[in-house]
Amino acid sequence: MMQARVLDIYTKYGEFIKAIVPLKIEDEYMKIIIYLSDDTNLRVTEEWDGDRLVHYSYYWLTPDNRLKVGWDDSPHHKKLENFPHHKHVGRRENRRPSFETCLEDVMEVIIPELSA
Repeated sequence: MMQARVLDIYTKYGEFIKAIVPLKIEDEYMKIIIYLSDDTNLRVTEEWDGDRLVHYSYYWLTPDNRLKVGWDDSPHHKKLENFPHHKHVGRRENRRPSFETCLEDVMEVIIPELSA
């Protein structure tokens, strides 16, 4: 299943991707790094239950691996709107509510920035 997910990501976003590096790919779990056209990278972790995404984290890093934005659903910021979905902007301590809850939502944020 996850091999198909990686292929789908490349099919949808290939024009913005320099490389996809698999770190761990199992039945319903994957951890990959997507190297983007502007030399930033996106650290992707997804866990699925069939067709349902049950856990995610997407950390967009600068070419020297400093945090730009990190999205995840770890349930530790209960006071934020849209709990457990949140993002870290610029640094881990800068937490904000997030309505980007899948890779496709995150790529809608990232892609316009690649050509900016």
